[in-house]
Amino acid sequence: MADTSTPLAALGHGLDRTYAALHTAKEDAFWRARMGLADDAAAAQAELDRLDIELQAFLQDPARLAEVERALSGSGTPEERTRLAGWKRTLECHTIPSAGARARAARITELEGRLEHARGEMALGYVGLDGQFVPATSVKLSAMLRSETDERLRRAAWDGLRSIEPFVLAHGFLEVLRERNRLGRELGAEDYYDWKSRRVEGLGKREIFGYLDELERLTRDAGRRAVDELRATKGDAAAKPWNLSFSVSGDSTREQDPYFPFREALARWGRSFAALGIRYRGAELVLDLVDRRGKYENGFMHGPVVAWRRDGQFQPARIHFTANAIPGMVGSGHNAMATLFHEGGHAAHFANIDMPSPCFGQEFAPTSVGFSETQSMLLDSLLDDADWQHRYALDAAGRPMPWELHERAIDASQPFAAWRARAMLAVCYGEKALYEIPDAELSAERVLTELRKVETRLLFLEEGSPRPILAVPHLLAGDSSAYYHGYVMAEMAVHQAREHFIARDGHLVDNPKVGPELARVWWQPGNSVNFDEFVRRLCGASLTAAPLARSLNRDAATA
Repeated sequence: MADTSTPLAALGHGLDRTYAALHTAKEDAFWRARMGLADDAAAAQAELDRLDIELQAFLQDPARLAEVERALSGSGTPEERTRLAGWKRTLECHTIPSAGARARAARITELEGRLEHARGEMALGYVGLDGQFVPATSVKLSAMLRSETDERLRRAAWDGLRSIEPFVLAHGFLEVLRERNRLGRELGAEDYYDWKSRRVEGLGKREIFGYLDELERLTRDAGRRAVDELRATKGDAAAKPWNLSFSVSGDSTREQDPYFPFREALARWGRSFAALGIRYRGAELVLDLVDRRGKYENGFMHGPVVAWRRDGQFQPARIHFTANAIPGMVGSGHNAMATLFHEGGHAAHFANIDMPSPCFGQEFAPTSVGFSETQSMLLDSLLDDADWQHRYALDAAGRPMPWELHERAIDASQPFAAWRARAMLAVCYGEKALYEIPDAELSAERVLTELRKVETRLLFLEEGSPRPILAVPHLLAGDSSAYYHGYVMAEMAVHQAREHFIARDGHLVDNPKVGPELARVWWQPGNSVNFDEFVRRLCGASLTAAPLARSLNRDAATA
């Protein structure tokens, strides 16, 4: 039985139960809509929009925050106060004081839903060598850039990715940008990006980009040098946006493909995580791994049932995550394993949260994007370690990948390590630029001009990025907008964490100390601790770009 004997206990009990029900209903609808599981996609999106608006209305109501603040001024047990302190922090991140601003937030959700539906219905693909249109998801188009041997088809795939940008701009993204910015400014921030980052990370836009500016400065010379050397050794055509990914990875991707069969992806994920001492504490995991039309074109993890200590008993999570594997396509096995390690890392994090309220264990504000992505990116980084590949990357006959393949892959990829980090930075700076366009100047032409400027400046490619910025789905959806910087900040923390484990234990792969330490230090507290404090607790130092930059700027021989 729940303890409701005191005002604090009764209030906390009510908040927990109401939130858990709203959250689960919305997240189950999210899964149906994003996975394309409903017979009527438009109806599924409308149901998701309705349930999301209900959940946001619960979180945004200023009266609810005021009630929590009044209750905290009274007496209560340590657990009661911890629970309500979590609710205070959560509600502070979401509360919107005025009815007008709350109405605007609801309108934005509806606009985002329409845009998402339109994007899902888009006739995306490429024009084949016979002149016929070939339907393809953005996942397949991106894979073609890495592995397709015919340059004409790579160019067609890149043109297909580029077509996403004018499509979304013509189907509501401009209005979404305009309304988001109005909301951010109405709530006292410089713009939407500034408001969203303060709400989620507890850091303003300028503080966020202080970290990113440092990394941009530290990788500038290495990134430019990589492109210049590629042009010098393979010709200018190799650095065209539709050729660059193939130029630096095509051979090694094909050579390594027999050692990363799709059929082994699940087993390798399970064995590797088990050897790290990672446990899921009875969580129910629901996986959807194969690419198909109508399915969201990016891997993600959401938790419809949050892990928390309910009435003194631990309630295991129910976690859904997805990959977009294309069985039989070169590189698809490696991509599937990378997604399993990444999203499985998220799942391990959220399955191990053990706090007295569900507000600590959900993946939205005040849960830090950067901290959440650190868990997944730390674990997917293992796939590139030579010791992991030697132990797990076996061919059909059970033979390990030859060391010469490791060396050739490093020789091909390491010169572009800094450039790849800058490709992530380009998404962040590009999204930032969108919200800094004055309302009166916001147009499709201005948006595309700003994005091309960022891509050219960051990537040293005159014709733009291999992955056009608006082909990145995070920018369109509300819950992942003003979010991508989290991946870059996570890369910083990942390298600090790797240095911690390697300095102490000598290795990461199959290190049984890793899982228990992550569970104790990083996962159990949920969002009760901020990102930088988590980094200090494990690594003994605040977040910094220096270890990441050292790794990125190494030459191939050192790597």
